[in-house]
Amino acid sequence: RPGFDVILGNPPWQEVTVEEHAFWARHFPGLRGLRQRDQEAEKARLRAERPDLVEAFKSERMEAELMRMALVSDAFPGMGTGDPDLYKAFCWRFLNLVAMDGGRIGVVLPRSALSAKGSGKFRKAVFEQSSRVEIATLKNRKGWVFDNVTPQYTIGLVILSRGRPQGKSIRLRGPFASPDQFKEGRDRPPAVIDLQEVLKWNDAASLPLLPTAGSAAVLSQLRKAPRLDLNDPEKIGGGGRLAGTPGPRDGRNESEGTHVLRPSGQGWRARPHTELHATSQKPLMVLEERDNQGRLWPVYKGASFDIWNPDTGIYYAWANPEPVIEWLQSKRLTANRRSPHSEFSTAYRKNRSTLPCLRPRVALRDVARATDGRTVIACLLPPRVFATNKAPYLLWPRGDQLDEAFLLGVLCSIPLDWYARRFVELNVNYFIFNPFPVPRPDRNDLRWRRVVAIAGRLACPDDRFAEWAEVVGVSFGPLLQDEKQDLIHELDAVVAHLYELSERQLIHIFETFHEKKVDHERLAGVLRHFRAWQGRC
Repeated sequence: RPGFDVILGNPPWQEVTVEEHAFWARHFPGLRGLRQRDQEAEKARLRAERPDLVEAFKSERMEAELMRMALVSDAFPGMGTGDPDLYKAFCWRFLNLVAMDGGRIGVVLPRSALSAKGSGKFRKAVFEQSSRVEIATLKNRKGWVFDNVTPQYTIGLVILSRGRPQGKSIRLRGPFASPDQFKEGRDRPPAVIDLQEVLKWNDAASLPLLPTAGSAAVLSQLRKAPRLDLNDPEKIGGGGRLAGTPGPRDGRNESEGTHVLRPSGQGWRARPHTELHATSQKPLMVLEERDNQGRLWPVYKGASFDIWNPDTGIYYAWANPEPVIEWLQSKRLTANRRSPHSEFSTAYRKNRSTLPCLRPRVALRDVARATDGRTVIACLLPPRVFATNKAPYLLWPRGDQLDEAFLLGVLCSIPLDWYARRFVELNVNYFIFNPFPVPRPDRNDLRWRRVVAIAGRLACPDDRFAEWAEVVGVSFGPLLQDEKQDLIHELDAVVAHLYELSERQLIHIFETFHEKKVDHERLAGVLRHFRAWQGRC
């Protein structure tokens, strides 16, 4: 029969791209530790003083472009999504060279091969053409797997047996963070998953990191909720856009910008979008710190906010609002059909007063890891700030501030974050974010009302949010620490009820949320509210 019986390999993990900041940091390691404005000044100095390295950069970039053109050919499906990586091409070659009936492949891969969007077509081909897929994931803590691989990356030991899948054909073990964990865990029963279930979780057939075999049932329960990016206008309860932004159902001219609150029920629609790219739009920004006397607006990055903290005082840059607003207005007027702006009417987009930067909006950090204290860092930003691509924000073709508060509450909850940690490696990418499971109860549901009230109150620590708070029906201002923590505990509990989790499943989420420790104090507070709400659901 044609094809190899067995292929074993550790293909190269190398992106075929050359970024300028990484190039200079490779030659001058201290560059990354400088502040943004100092980095730019230092790179300008180096370009002037080291023309030899400028030519080396151009040469490397040209070589990478030639390799990229070869890799994005039809021989390697999906390679055009994201930066081309050599391991993806090797994976396709392995799959095509091994015997189709009973051939086996054993390879060492980065976790992105099991979860990244660019490997989605490869995973689907593997799942549909393999009688069994066995995966053990390893965390390279203290370099126990590879000396030269950062511990931030998760490694996958992947075994494929070619053939027709029968039933639950995917077996997952790990993640294992030490040799002892690996030796103990490889003999335990794996989490066994059906191919069709994987395909329902997300569009890219990404595989989750399951802390224990019992985690699969919790994941499946959370996944019963609709996708965050559900687009079902039939469920609108008289809906419209965010209150304070005009829409076609106001019965008024869209240019008026009147504040109108209309319930949108289950039919809200939220889409992530970026405002200013940290590199492409850098000419619009002021990197130097200066006393701008209120003329300039801060440009937020991910570190500029935290959960229930809309302003850490750490900014990427500053910007003169007039030219930036002019650029943003032009950008959305010329948006193509794939842009979230295309879901808004032309009249709405022409009205500058509807620009998101002028009012509070929900944003999230792009850079995140499953090993961090929290993975999904979402927050209601204050008005009159801009945001880089490292802090994407939500646009609302349908919905109002109540929907905004509800979604923020779910995103900031432990149950949702536990789900996110199963899929996130280094970034909360859109293809991971959009399929997040988010409950959509009716507005008469007491749990929906309570999530809106809690999240709305936690999101408004000062008078910058006064208008938004008034629409949501909550007060604003600082909270006492004990009061704030109690609200956070209750929010976790109510969201758990919205997902219809059992108490045992909720405990499992806390016990497996972080591999090093269990937050017993928070778990006790959440369980107290969870039990109190059992009789009210």
